[in-house]
Order: sequence, then structure tokens, then C-alpha cells
Amino acid sequence: MNFDIRARVSLLINANPQVVFDAWVDPPAMEQWLFKSPTNILRAVTNPQPGGTYSIIEHDGDSVITHDGIYSVVDRPARLAFSLVVPQHFEGTAFIEILIASEGTQSRLDFLAAGDGPEDAQNLWKRMLANLAELLNRK
Repeated sequence: MNFDIRARVSLLINANPQVVFDAWVDPPAMEQWLFKSPTNILRAVTNPQPGGTYSIIEHDGDSVITHDGIYSVVDRPARLAFSLVVPQHFEGTAFIEILIASEGTQSRLDFLAAGDGPEDAQNLWKRMLANLAELLNRK
């Protein structure tokens, strides 16, 4: 198995840890930022419990991209871990871990992606997490 670190991002978000955590597991919230682009439409389905699955189907023009995985840790609001398989973008499985801690009136999100993944994983996740922060900062 490949456990190379592909991306590591830490940021402060102007929301409490429960809100930040829910943005990772609540389908309507996920569809607003996770794998979102200006041109795609996302449909997410989740079962956020250890061993539960999730699926995000991305429609962009004529292309359909699947993002699937299994939750290994669901400890609301502090920790979430899951696998990620996106066969249209990379071979193998990525492993994602998110730690969320209260820091004053904000939350610190520490993100780690390991295993397989696209070559530009660091930039992709950094951009996606900035979208998450922007979304939650507006609420």
C-alpha cells in the first residue's frame, strides 16, 4: 500500500467545529464545495458511520466522475477519516483524515491526504478547502 502524503493543509474557519464537520458529511453542504467547480453539478449520498459509504457523482458537460469511499472514523465534531477512490482521476485509493478543533470563535481544520492521488493533490485540496472556508465564512 502507498502511504505517501499527497496533501497537508491547515486553516482557520469562522465556524464552530460542528458546522465544519457537518460540511464534510451533509450532502447539501458537500455539494456546494467538495469537488465543486463553476461548471459541474454534484449529487452526494452519505452514510457517515464507521464502515458506512459515501458517493459523490459529478456531472460536468458530457463527463461523469465518481468519488466514492468508506468512512473509517466518524467522531463528530473532532475527527473524520475515509478512503477516496476517483478512477477517472487516479489509480488506487487515497486516505483522508480531518481533525477539527475549536480555536476561540473559529475552528482549526487540519487536513491530510495520503496514499494514491493526483500529482497536483496539494493544490487541488488547498483550493477546495479555501472554498469550504469561504462558504462557511458567509454563513
